Amino acid sequence: MLKVQNICVNYSYKTVLSGVTLNFEQGKIYALLGENGAGKSTLSKVICGDIKATSGQILIDEKPVFFNNPHAAIEKGIVCVHQRPLLAPSISIGENILLGQKRVEKNEVAAVLKEWLPDYEEGTLVGKLELEVWFFVSLSAALLRKPSFLILDEPPFIADEKLRSLASSGITILIITHNLAQAMKQSDKIILLQEGKVLEEKESALFTENEIKQKLFGISKEVALPSFIEKEDVSEDDVFALHAAGPIEGSGKIGYIPSDKTFRASNPKLTILQLVTAYHTEKKRSEREAFARELLDKAQVNIRLDEKAVCLSGGMLQRLILEREIAENPSRLYLFNPTKGLDVEGTERLYSKLESLAQKGTRIILGNA
Repeated sequence: MLKVQNICVNYSYKTVLSGVTLNFEQGKIYALLGENGAGKSTLSKVICGDIKATSGQILIDEKPVFFNNPHAAIEKGIVCVHQRPLLAPSISIGENILLGQKRVEKNEVAAVLKEWLPDYEEGTLVGKLELEVWFFVSLSAALLRKPSFLILDEPPFIADEKLRSLASSGITILIITHNLAQAMKQSDKIILLQEGKVLEEKESALFTENEIKQKLFGISKEVALPSFIEKEDVSEDDVFALHAAGPIEGSGKIGYIPSDKTFRASNPKLTILQLVTAYHTEKKRSEREAFARELLDKAQVNIRLDEKAVCLSGGMLQRLILEREIAENPSRLYLFNPTKGLDVEGTERLYSKLESLAQKGTRIILGNA
């Protein structure tokens, strides 16, 4: 059994987790829910050794354990499959899942690929795969490590029977998701996290979807796609090429919010200053810093300019990228999977911001993800 006890994570500008205590039983499936910025990703990073907690401890079978890095957590059976896996696009599926592994038998590789990537050849280059498939490449690699505790960060759809099979084999699964219906259907217990604290934890069957929405967001309605957003049969690669080419005479600038906000619109290694002033590198540093602080204020993101983009939650990154694109006064703004990773409240805020932009004459276009 794994336990996190009184976990706190404090930064100079914010307390992200405050006194989080949870018990995870072997072979159970847990869903961790909360609005953007609630601390879900931070908690998972503490458990899997990506970051150190300011205080508190992790216990496995009632014995304290200390992780200086993810490798130390993996040695204890804790593996995380991230929403945006770090894979090597220039090598194959098979080569990627074997990176960093200890000795693995060929039949084990064949079995895991048959289960999780049945439609793909082991020799297929990862760079040719859709981003959703990257998750399953990373999951295959994780399962070859024979984990006892598996974290799935914003996973795409996984069949119920496959998750149950993993849990039945003794693996404890923690799913971080915004998909309430999927969380209720697939998990044994739901944990509600709000402002860095555990708001409530109980068996999934005892929750209703409306109850969760009301507790976390104060609302219980569905958020439909607004009528001012146009749909267009255009691919992301086409828009990426148009955006990279720059303004076409007479057509104005093109704004672009990609589906992969971590690597196509940003990079985890960029500083916040580099991220938000990407279109203004020619300006003096003082001018770029003033511009960046203005965008941070508009996006309601509290973070230092010298910190890395990896410190941002999904919702914070989404808001900053949106403000960066809006600041360029585009005549067209193309969106791809704009609400992925956003909670209900975050989705409403996004649509409200886009509506204001549309009223000023910008065409808001939803492309093919």
